[in-house]
Amino acid sequence: MINGQAYVPIGGAVAGAPGQPYPPQMMPGGYAMVNGAPVPFMTPGNDGKAPDVGGPGRTPNEEMLRQIQFAHDNKLFEPQDFKPGDDDPSRFYYVRELDGNWTQRNRFTIDTLSCRWYVTDEGWFYAVRLPD
Repeated sequence: MINGQAYVPIGGAVAGAPGQPYPPQMMPGGYAMVNGAPVPFMTPGNDGKAPDVGGPGRTPNEEMLRQIQFAHDNKLFEPQDFKPGDDDPSRFYYVRELDGNWTQRNRFTIDTLSCRWYVTDEGWFYAVRLPD
């Protein structure tokens, strides 16, 4: 009796103590039982090998070579065509001609000629004539 009340211990655990009163049970296959629910630590498709980033990894030169090979394989260095977003055929743009002079031509004419679009640091577009 404690302070006039009967004391009965519960399951050998200290009353009011937080935590789990018994060690977690293990199941075959690497699953830990936590509160009766299995928690997987191996996900489907994971073969247990360490990922590529584990360990010392690539040297800076190896990584640079890998990125350059990726860029060539995916055609990152090839020029791409781009044009102004305004498709109005009557809008005028500057055009650098084959002889180096600058003219102003409308969008319809530029699209019919062989030209490549460029954009300045200020954000305006101009076209450069290409030899046929």
